[in-house]
Amino acid sequence: MVRTARALLAVAVSGVCLLLLPLPAAATEPVASVAITLTSMEPQLPTRDGEITVTGRVTNITKQRLYRLEALFWRNQAPVIGREGLEQALASESNDPLGARYTGAFQDLFTATEPFLAPNASVEFRLKVKISDLELPRTDGVYLMGVHILQRGNNVAIGRARTFVPVLTATPKNSLTTTALVVLNTRPSLVRKGTLSDDHLAAEVGQNGRLTALLKAAETATPSFAVDPALIEELQTMAGGYQVLDSEGATSAGTGQADATRWLEGFQRLQSSHDGYRLLYGSPDIAALVHDGQESVLSDAANAHNLVESTRSLPLLVLPPGGAADAATARAAAALQPAAIVLADTSTKGPAPLLAGPDQVPIVRYAKAAQGGGPGPDPRDTAIQIRQRMLAESWVEATAARDGLAHGLVQLINTAAQASDGATELKAPWLQQRTLSELLKTRPAPWSQKFHYSSGAQAAQLTAGRLSSLRKFDLSNDTYADLLVDPTSARAEGSAALARAASGKWRNRDGAHQAFLGPQQAALDEILLDKIQIRSSARVQTVARQGVEFPITIRNTLEADAAHPDARAVKVTLVFTSENTQRLTIKMIKAPQIRAQANFTGNAEVTARANGVVPVTAQLMTESGRPVGRPFDIEVQVTQNGTTGWAIAIAAGIVLVGSTFLRIRQVAKERNKTASGEPTQPSGGDGPVPDEFPALSSAPAERLDV
Repeated sequence: MVRTARALLAVAVSGVCLLLLPLPAAATEPVASVAITLTSMEPQLPTRDGEITVTGRVTNITKQRLYRLEALFWRNQAPVIGREGLEQALASESNDPLGARYTGAFQDLFTATEPFLAPNASVEFRLKVKISDLELPRTDGVYLMGVHILQRGNNVAIGRARTFVPVLTATPKNSLTTTALVVLNTRPSLVRKGTLSDDHLAAEVGQNGRLTALLKAAETATPSFAVDPALIEELQTMAGGYQVLDSEGATSAGTGQADATRWLEGFQRLQSSHDGYRLLYGSPDIAALVHDGQESVLSDAANAHNLVESTRSLPLLVLPPGGAADAATARAAAALQPAAIVLADTSTKGPAPLLAGPDQVPIVRYAKAAQGGGPGPDPRDTAIQIRQRMLAESWVEATAARDGLAHGLVQLINTAAQASDGATELKAPWLQQRTLSELLKTRPAPWSQKFHYSSGAQAAQLTAGRLSSLRKFDLSNDTYADLLVDPTSARAEGSAALARAASGKWRNRDGAHQAFLGPQQAALDEILLDKIQIRSSARVQTVARQGVEFPITIRNTLEADAAHPDARAVKVTLVFTSENTQRLTIKMIKAPQIRAQANFTGNAEVTARANGVVPVTAQLMTESGRPVGRPFDIEVQVTQNGTTGWAIAIAAGIVLVGSTFLRIRQVAKERNKTASGEPTQPSGGDGPVPDEFPALSSAPAERLDV
């Protein structure tokens, strides 16, 4: 009877507490003079007869000195016992609810010799308090606790920090599982063999780098990991010695060779001992590609992983950027036949961490909202805030009704903050750790399969300009592969380059993307425009008949590989386009294999039907009809009988006209002599000369044939 009364009283108190929580709009976020970063809170789950210790850092964010600062422990005495209360607390301003400071736990942040905190300066604090002194009600729940910073003599806080702290007497009857998935990927930088577009990866695998923190987190007891094969390939490039490209096209030695080698050694240990998966090569922006009709890039990314031997055997996980997907994106992901699609709980409102997906591909639903950290103000996404938020979320989930499904939380760990302070392993009596593979063996929960894809998710995609440059890059890679006699290697490398260029890591990085893609596109443009050349005379003379030929040469100036002489051999067709096909056509030439640094000379067969000059354009084509090389313009001059025939005819005409004129002149002269009575006789002879030239008026005209 007593127990029943106590239980009813607890429920009543909880209800009153919820009613007393003001609405989010009731307060206005106060202007802060300092930022408070919580660096630790121990223990994670304080007992009612135990203590709690909070440490942190206070930073002056004003332009003036702040005098006589002091830190006081703060708590709100109303418990949060359900999802609605949790969401309300997360949405509230930092002074809502007002709560109460515990003056028994405070620390001066100044000294007699230095009574102020200078602009941008920071100071550490440490507060320790007994839970029993906080005068919390006996109701189990999640309590808001934190720190207020005051200036002595002023009761208004100039800075606040809050986090969730479950304070419990009883363990929930329902257990809950947690799965931590450490994501190992980064923005691509490989532009060509041995050369990176920048050196950001060296910092990430350095001693204090993000990827180093993630690798360390993944090596703890139970987390699973998912790795981008493109990351491994780039680190292997760095470990072998590499160059970094600058904005002017010059290169310098990279700085991360030793760190890359160390990181890869750690990854080998991780892979041999932990539950692992691979991501799509390059981590492409799946939604943007689907919405732009470039789904073929996803197939390229799925196939490109074969280039990286060390991750080839890992099962595939598809993780869209931000964990956001609509139905079309989910279908495209399922078509790749992965082990699972990983989506955020903001995109999939399902009842469990494992949901039924399209084409019988399960969806792993991770707690993205919880990764935003605790209640404000900022910074709210520190490791402590994230850990305490996850504990609060898991307790609320564990106290909810059961339905026979495998309930739990999936943590996606991809930042240094998420990886620090044991955030990958939440420890609570109601929590059980399990790997992703263990989760995938459970029964997926049915759900509405209505995806939420917000306008913000749409706006975050790769821009139209980036997608357009990606289309051009795709076409150039296909054309280059089509040009080669053996395109196997070029197609594989082109698929990988395309997947890297389509990475979701390029979101909001248009300048960096251009610096990355520009040199690769320029290299392809040079090959496709300038390396395969046509050599011929710009003016050709021929006669108007069929079967006349003139020589034309195709040159392959690609760099030769002495070890593989056929590596860059090309196959092309030379096509001629006449401006007047009724007057002149030229038969296309299909060239045999042309090795690098070799030539082929063929005969262009002309069919001419009329005299005159006809412009013709010669263009090299791949087997599929894609133009390569620069077009070559030729003027073809056509004559009826050929140049020699015309010369003979013109010369004969001149002789005819000249001889006729002399003959007429001689006849006229002889007639004049006859009229004057002078005898006429041929030179060098005796006797009379007959009249050989009668009067023109009575003689028939003479015919001369040449």
